[in-house]
Amino acid sequence: MSIGVMFALAGLAAAALVLLIVAIGVTIWLCRNREQRRADGKTTVGWVVFLIIAYPLSASYLVFFVLLMISAFTGESVTVG
Repeated sequence: MSIGVMFALAGLAAAALVLLIVAIGVTIWLCRNREQRRADGKTTVGWVVFLIIAYPLSASYLVFFVLLMISAFTGESVTVG
């Protein structure tokens, strides 16, 4: 695998990690401000949709990247399941 592809995949992994950290932050923020948002009459539908997309997207890519790195450094094929 070329070094450019590895840098591109590392960049995507970094973006996935940032997305996961943001999703965790949004989850904590929503939990802490639940009563205040309810009192103001605001809904959390948009944030929930964001979280439903963000968690699987970031976690699945990070798992893929870790398996790819294990495969690259050991020379063995890594399979799940």
